[in-house]
Amino acid sequence: MIMDYGKRFAAMKDDAAERILLLDGAKGALIQTYGLSEADYRGARLANSPRDLKGNHDLLAITKPEILRQRVHF
Repeated sequence: MIMDYGKRFAAMKDDAAERILLLDGAKGALIQTYGLSEADYRGARLANSPRDLKGNHDLLAITKPEILRQRVHF
């Protein structure tokens, strides 16, 4: 069944009132479609980090926040 965003959110809130929900989004899959390089994860702020940072999606909040703002549509 396909519902619009508002109806899906309302249904989720109703479910959450009755039980514990575990939610897993598709953000990691979306991020992978960008084909980001090590430099994308580093940005200017982390350019001198001694560790490999590629794949650490949390860092994208600092280096590529526009990617994390993308909304996943079902």
